Amino acid sequence: MISRYLNGDLSRTEQEKLVNWIKDSPKNQRLFFELKDVWDASHEGSNEKVNEQLLKFYRKQATQKRTKSISSWKSVIAVAAILVFGLVIGSVMQIQFGQDNSQLESFYVPKGSRSEVTLADGTKVNLNSNSYLKFDTHFSKNNRIVHLEGEAYFEVKSDKNHPFTVQTNNFDIVVTGTKFNVSNYDDDQLIGATLAEGKIELFTDDHQQFEIKPGEKISLDRKTNHYELNEADVKSETAWINSEFIFKEIPFPDLIKRLERWYDVQISYSSNEFNEMVYSGSFKNQETIWQVLDALKLTTPIDYEKISFRKFKLNYKPM
Repeated sequence: MISRYLNGDLSRTEQEKLVNWIKDSPKNQRLFFELKDVWDASHEGSNEKVNEQLLKFYRKQATQKRTKSISSWKSVIAVAAILVFGLVIGSVMQIQFGQDNSQLESFYVPKGSRSEVTLADGTKVNLNSNSYLKFDTHFSKNNRIVHLEGEAYFEVKSDKNHPFTVQTNNFDIVVTGTKFNVSNYDDDQLIGATLAEGKIELFTDDHQQFEIKPGEKISLDRKTNHYELNEADVKSETAWINSEFIFKEIPFPDLIKRLERWYDVQISYSSNEFNEMVYSGSFKNQETIWQVLDALKLTTPIDYEKISFRKFKLNYKPM
């Protein structure tokens, strides 16, 4: 069933059965991820047909034992519970590595997953798919600095004497105790932060400073390098924490990027019409990628086809 899931051929009933089996024990979880690692390695960068990939997968899993495997990382420890997202199973990887004679610690959530981390000061961080949270191994109640790549929702433990700082490649956010969301994916044109409670201060690389109030969102357009402060729909911005995804007039290319991250798939298209489209709608964690694509097919001028394992192509089809 695992191999058939990886090939995208399970029925809904079989999916539920497999999910329950994975959740049943740490041993089952470990086996699933080991086989998934072998499968990913067997077809990465390859144009072979799915059946040939599946044969290679069987051969590798029969001859190769893998106890810890994340591409290029040598020290990997799974530190979070399993989370069901459709049939996408989530974990967070804890990685330690040296850099400039100092030790850094990094929590990584792969595509198709999300997870929660509690830091040494009591701060809770929900990490979205394909996100890194990095900090010095000396992070403590008195040294509260983290670096984010991706998306995270922070519930910062209040401490007015020791501010909490979230660093990104474009701006820094400084707080004492509050709840806020930060989206900072490298391939997104629009990035920024949304404040749910308390207040935050944002400092830009060009020395601008913004104070954000509850219910506000600050966005950076990377193309124009322009910041904009607006009222936010906090529920929509943070719905992903509860496995619900709410979109209001989101550019279609951005929607596709998010689906690729959440479901660990590749979705391609060539029609220029897609670049002009916006989408409004919502999905819950019960939906599989097939159900999402079917919903898009019914509500937007698109059709889709499966190209290979976890690869789909969208075609423009006027309604």
